[in-house]
Amino acid sequence: MDWPRKARDVVGKLRQAVGEYPDDPQLASLIGELTMRSPRFATLWAEHRVRGWDMAEYRMRHPTIGELDVLQHSLPVPRGQGIRVVVTTAAPGSAAQTALRLLNQTLLPAADRSATAHPAADTPVRAVPPAHS
Repeated sequence: MDWPRKARDVVGKLRQAVGEYPDDPQLASLIGELTMRSPRFATLWAEHRVRGWDMAEYRMRHPTIGELDVLQHSLPVPRGQGIRVVVTTAAPGSAAQTALRLLNQTLLPAADRSATAHPAADTPVRAVPPAHS
């Protein structure tokens, strides 16, 4: 993982959140605590970079499937008052896509596994288990 780049991106996203919610006391407290406890955070915060929440490419490390290069999409929820849906995808045909599909299989109940064992190439991979009633 490109840790310096990822750290800059995350701090930039946090700065954007502060711009959207300037009066949020919990956010102000978090910034204060991070600044006091982490010289690296304080340096990055002082750069005043803002990073949008829409999309980011990065290498992630998952405890089960290891490292994979992914694209993270962050979408606002309509009328969600700041709530966002984050979707992680991988390039079609890549090792990361295969790994995400395998991970998805571990989240599905056994009855659903056979139906999604070989999804069509244009079928998005679902990483959220279905709701149970």
